[in-house]
Amino acid sequence: MTRVREDVERELRRVVDRLTTVPLNRLADCGPACADAADVLLAHTRARDAAVPEDAALPVLAPHGLGAMIAVLGRDYLAVVDDDPGADAVLAALVGLRRALP
Repeated sequence: MTRVREDVERELRRVVDRLTTVPLNRLADCGPACADAADVLLAHTRARDAAVPEDAALPVLAPHGLGAMIAVLGRDYLAVVDDDPGADAVLAALVGLRRALP
């Protein structure tokens, strides 16, 4: 396992833990930051997995669904990635999301 992959796994856990423990009223403004990170996860998963349709779109979710969406997308990414040269971008997206959370 590469260092970057380990870092992605760690950041994914941190972000999902934070998204699932922050009070809902404080998550209301996190939708755009979550959508940005979700877009990066989906793009990198799509690049590695032909089963992900080119026209796959992310849902717009209420705040209580954001943690689950990031968790699923992150697990899908980790399931198909071996050595992704773009893993630094995934890591940066997750770190950025964590820092944007209340």
